[in-house]
Amino acid sequence: AMAEKDSSLGGGTRLHSTVLLASQFLLEFFDQNPISHLGLVIAKDGEAELLTQLSGNPKVHVQALARTATHGSSGGDFSLQNALEVAGRSLGHMPSYGSREIMVLCGALSTCDPGDILMETLPKLKQAGVMISFISLAAEMYVCRRIAEETHGTMNVCLGKSHYHDLLMSKCTPPPVLLGGTKKRICDFVEMGFPTRETSEFPSLIHVTKDRKLFARTGYKCPRCNAKASELPTDCTVCGLKLVLAPHLARSFHHLFPVSLFVELPHDNSAATKLHDASVLFSSKDCQDSCFGCLKYIGVPPTTKPKKSGKKDFTSNNLTDESTPGAILRFQCPDCKNIFCADCDIYLHEELHNCPGCLCKG
Repeated sequence: AMAEKDSSLGGGTRLHSTVLLASQFLLEFFDQNPISHLGLVIAKDGEAELLTQLSGNPKVHVQALARTATHGSSGGDFSLQNALEVAGRSLGHMPSYGSREIMVLCGALSTCDPGDILMETLPKLKQAGVMISFISLAAEMYVCRRIAEETHGTMNVCLGKSHYHDLLMSKCTPPPVLLGGTKKRICDFVEMGFPTRETSEFPSLIHVTKDRKLFARTGYKCPRCNAKASELPTDCTVCGLKLVLAPHLARSFHHLFPVSLFVELPHDNSAATKLHDASVLFSSKDCQDSCFGCLKYIGVPPTTKPKKSGKKDFTSNNLTDESTPGAILRFQCPDCKNIFCADCDIYLHEELHNCPGCLCKG
């Protein structure tokens, strides 16, 4: 089914579109979750094969997907049970403080399993606290919907390439922790190392992956075993220590401490008298309708009025133009009480994950 062409996915085969979007998902996933681990499992010919081990190196997974798209085949029967068994055994070694999730990208309309997946495999996955989500390229299967509901996952059917992309990117955010589950979560210290970047006069052995090594002058030295890695974040090939930098931890913690939702404020028509001639204010305290982030006046852009001579007169007296409703939206941070425009509100919550007003307060 993955070898079939699908016009809704851009005209190529389902496998080609899946590999392309999955590669983008991998880069975005590790950008938002630098200290997380991810592995790939491919199901074909009634079997399941572990394509990559759980690791925090996105290049390993992207290269494995590229090899699959170039040299691999996607024919044969699809076995959901074998795929979940292989993925479940791989997740069984992960520590209890993390979340365990399986995402299945399925293009088949049936599954050929050696046993009863609902009676044999599903109870073991529920006992391990594994959340299973499905994204189908063809149609919804009952067994997928049942497993997703039992494990508190999601079941979606993509409607096109853009919808497929949105469904994948929504999985970059860690799932919420469910209270009262069968899996007991224990808080524990996580061993991590902060390596130092060293540049030597002569090339030395650098570990790229577990199977690949090269000689280079620059590398990151593990503080425990002094082995050198080519990039960060990654796991030390020799001792297995998680090697990260301070920005990686900061990007991971924004999921635990998200920015509070801003409160929308009603537009005050009396602010028309406060409008300055400049489009950018020097301080957000000069006007209640200025954005604390970009310092722009939150109002409707200047309107155009034709003159008798045929030229247009640009004025900014009309602040209630219904053609641009997003230009008059004001949002206030509930903590620092600063006001932001709609663009800055989206940027702070989706990209920056910090409020500049709260950071200035210290």
